[in-house]
Amino acid sequence: MKISNVLAVGLAAMVGFSIQAEAQEKKPSLKARVVRKAKDGEKARAKMQELDIVASTKAGYYTYQKDVDTTADVAIEKHFSTFYVLTPPNLIEAKKLYAAESFAEALPKLAAARKSLENWRGLPEGPYLQAFRMEVECAIRMMDFAAAKQAAESFPEDMKKLLTKQDQVLIATAKVLAAASKNTGAKVEESVNSLLSNGELKKAVTPKLYGWLQFAIGVAYENGVPAEERSGYTITDANAKAASKAIDCYCRAGISSHGAQMELPVEGLKRAQALLWGMPGVQKEVKNFGHPTPEKFKKASQNFQDAVILAYMLINVYGVEPEKSSIINKAAALFQNTKSKKK
Repeated sequence: MKISNVLAVGLAAMVGFSIQAEAQEKKPSLKARVVRKAKDGEKARAKMQELDIVASTKAGYYTYQKDVDTTADVAIEKHFSTFYVLTPPNLIEAKKLYAAESFAEALPKLAAARKSLENWRGLPEGPYLQAFRMEVECAIRMMDFAAAKQAAESFPEDMKKLLTKQDQVLIATAKVLAAASKNTGAKVEESVNSLLSNGELKKAVTPKLYGWLQFAIGVAYENGVPAEERSGYTITDANAKAASKAIDCYCRAGISSHGAQMELPVEGLKRAQALLWGMPGVQKEVKNFGHPTPEKFKKASQNFQDAVILAYMLINVYGVEPEKSSIINKAAALFQNTKSKKK
């Protein structure tokens, strides 16, 4: 996800978006550019001015130094028609790494940047909030769900009024993902459905976040299938229902995030393909498939066909490079051979 530069934004809609800036001097303040609201009796004016923000520890306010001994709090929305903050250099560096999908490098830099911006956490849509969002998203995309939850839960309680509905969904998603491996599929599915039943929050669920929520349900249902059945591709009839639920969720996750965050569809579809390869009767079909023909393929079970087609897609659509002995290669070869047979 690329982070775009944000220009001046009217406070009638929202305040405090950041823009990237060139290297700045290291000072104990953040620089902002503003258009002040006209006072009573004054003509409207739209001259851009620059100011230093000494601190912002109250949501929607910033503190400035009136004189050597005195500071004052200013309400951003009340005093400015436009207000945006120049992104500090350390956050610019972290943003670049995140945009380049260098998540392992970006995550600690984002955490460090957010810590350094703690004294300015009250700026709406300011650098602190931006760093927070990217830190949570970065951990999720690394599939370090424990770290994602830890970051999500670290947002200051007194600043939660600054969170958007989408931020709230992001936090909830991080928590659901972290809980997926410890709860039953039904319980995780219930948590996700509860979130999606909230009208305001449902509107804020992006396709990517929906994908991660479906992935969480898939993980929980997959964990309901004994590990030895999954690793041996010998899922029994008793556990086929849970496996089927997981497969459906993984495929929904892949479809909803395709083209946006490739690590999710790849991981989800790999898991779905492995479960399909182990569904009841599939290995017997693989053994007896013999010389591939289109007619034989069409007569195979749906699980067999899906396992083979998914494997082919992972290699040829998603660019997965599995080991030669992997089930992905074995299954993809069956589909490729079937495709090559013509009457």
